[in-house]
Amino acid sequence: MLKLLTPTSTLAAFALVLGTAAHADTVTLADGQMTYEVFEHRIGHVDLATCPDGFDNDKVFCRLTVADERAHVFAFAFEGDQLLQAIRSYEFDDGFLNY
Repeated sequence: MLKLLTPTSTLAAFALVLGTAAHADTVTLADGQMTYEVFEHRIGHVDLATCPDGFDNDKVFCRLTVADERAHVFAFAFEGDQLLQAIRSYEFDDGFLNY
């Protein structure tokens, strides 16, 4: 069953996750709660044709956001409710443009 969040609670949850991601290269979510459907309609992003190295392109698909002067790649599972699996953050000078 899909739990719909209000725009305010979605942005608050996203800010919390993004704040956490800003302190590490990759944040993994063992029990992801954000579905791609929620993300798709509420978070401005760019679809990536493939995920960066280290992600299994057969199991996840990736989306890109830019916030707090960093690029953030969100990886969602292909299976089931398409739950958020991980967030990887990049400094713009951290080899990101080579991706």
